[in-house]
Amino acid sequence: MESLAEFIQQRREMAGLSIYGLADKTNIKLEILEDIETGKELFLSVTQRQQLAKVLKCSPNELREHERSYEFQVVPDEVIEDLKSKILSHKTNLRCPMCGEPLITRIAKMYDIEDNLILQPKAHCVKCVFQIKE
Repeated sequence: MESLAEFIQQRREMAGLSIYGLADKTNIKLEILEDIETGKELFLSVTQRQQLAKVLKCSPNELREHERSYEFQVVPDEVIEDLKSKILSHKTNLRCPMCGEPLITRIAKMYDIEDNLILQPKAHCVKCVFQIKE
């Protein structure tokens, strides 16, 4: 089965569009389309899927069929808590517990009802669906 990148490139070329033209017609940032066409981005948001389907004259389901499939896995709480601790300690080069790819991390600053600062670790994988967002 062809990849999402291959499918979109072929459809774009069949429509006679450059990647710049596709960005213009779909209102999707050029950088995002470049990531999709180079295989860095394996999933589309609902909005991106609809915009691309309309311009590329295919159905959103056709695009979804070419997105990377995944199996749902439960990551143990201990692993999540360890990752949260490492994020709060500003550790770098953390890896996804599901696929081993790099994690994009950040620390969100929030305030409780009494105006106390709460640091909330956040993370998402660059390749799969893993994320810490609580």
